[in-house]
Amino acid sequence: MNEENNYLMRRVILDWGLPESIKENEDDVVFKFDDNGLVNTLEKGYHCRNGDVKFCLYNKINGKALFSMDFHKSNPTIANLRKRGVGINLELLYVHDESLRKKGISNYYIEKLINYAIHEKVECIYVRPNANATNFLHDSKKNSLSQRELEEFYNKRSTKEMPIEFDI
Repeated sequence: MNEENNYLMRRVILDWGLPESIKENEDDVVFKFDDNGLVNTLEKGYHCRNGDVKFCLYNKINGKALFSMDFHKSNPTIANLRKRGVGINLELLYVHDESLRKKGISNYYIEKLINYAIHEKVECIYVRPNANATNFLHDSKKNSLSQRELEEFYNKRSTKEMPIEFDI
C-alpha cells in the first residue's frame, strides 16, 4: 500500500468518530496513529500502514490513552496455509481508562470493525480473547471483563453475516 492508501485508511478510522461516552470531551480527544507525544501509557507501536492499523484515543489535556485498537487484514497466502478464509485479525480492543470501561466504547468500535469487515468482504474477524494479556498487567482491573465475560462479549457480536472466531 502507498501513502495515499494509508491516508484513506486513517480517514476510515477518523470517520468512525467517537462513542457517546467520550463525545462530551471530544475537543480534548485525538486519534493517534503514532507514538509521538504519548505519555502515561505503556502501550506503544501505534501506526497506520499497509492495512495494518493500531490507533488510540488520547486525551491531550490530561495526557492519557483512553482506548486502543489494533487490527489488520490477514495475508491471503498465510490464510490459505492455515486452511481458513481471509479475515480481519483483531489484535487489541482495550479501554485503558477504568472510569470509561463498561460504557459502550469497545462495543462501539467492534461494531465499526464489523461494518468495515463486511465492506471489505472478508469471511470473518479473528480474535484471541485474553483478559490477562501481558499488555494489561500493569493496568487496573477495575471494571474490566473476566475471561468468560470477554469471550461472551465477542460471541454476542458474532453473526452469520460477519462471524467472529476465536484464534486459539
